[in-house]
Amino acid sequence: MARRGVPQDEVFQAADALLADGERPTVERVRGALGRGSPNALAPVLESWWAQLAQRLTQVQGLPSVPTPVGEAFAHAWHTALEAGRAHGEALVAPERAAVADVLAKAEAASAEERAQRARLETQLLRSQGEATAYQSALAISEQRNSDLLRERADQQAELQALSVRLDATLARHHLVVQQAEDARTAAATEREALRTHVVQVEDRAHAEIDRLRQEARALKAEAATQSRHHATALRDAQRAMHVAQREASAQAARAETLGAQLKRLTQPAKARPVATAKRVPQAPRVRSTK
Repeated sequence: MARRGVPQDEVFQAADALLADGERPTVERVRGALGRGSPNALAPVLESWWAQLAQRLTQVQGLPSVPTPVGEAFAHAWHTALEAGRAHGEALVAPERAAVADVLAKAEAASAEERAQRARLETQLLRSQGEATAYQSALAISEQRNSDLLRERADQQAELQALSVRLDATLARHHLVVQQAEDARTAAATEREALRTHVVQVEDRAHAEIDRLRQEARALKAEAATQSRHHATALRDAQRAMHVAQREASAQAARAETLGAQLKRLTQPAKARPVATAKRVPQAPRVRSTK
């Protein structure tokens, strides 16, 4: 049986018909007579037809015996025809084989290029996945650091606000001391002229001390604002200043109490007061503030 659905008997009949018409059966002529079949499929069937031709001729009824020289010549012609047919068939299929080989080579090259491209893409994908993982880790670390910084900043602002409140309280106490000194000065001024000088001196000292305390408070507040990151040191300084202010307030309260006692003695009736020689009014001791 010939390949691609061409039966052997049909190939043989086509070759017999060509031979009967005086034409030499070839692959192309048999293919043209059949109207189908590939050269690769028809060539071996046609070779089989040539190999069986002598036997088929001797089996024909009424065919006389073929002399030996004629038989040899026919065999030689048959072999030559087979070789020519094979060469012709190879020549016919050579372009197709070359085209198929070219297509296969191109397909193999394309497949190799596709495999190489796929390997490159897989490598790039792995690299991209690694970079994406690294970027995500760095982003998470950065977000955590940013959150920590925001929380630390909020804590520092809260501490700064608390320090500012404490400083305001200290200033309020300072104002209270000033008011007390002003009240004491006003009360003493209505009593005696001799005591006025002493009261003025006390007032001057009180104003000097208060101004100094105000300057120290402003310095502390400015230092706390500019050094928010060093809030622990600023807090200790504020506490120290607060203790100084408390001591100053206590000293001022003691001075005011002393002045009150002196004014009380000065305002007693003349007969109740003991006669004594004029003495110098002692000044209230000045307490140095330690910062």
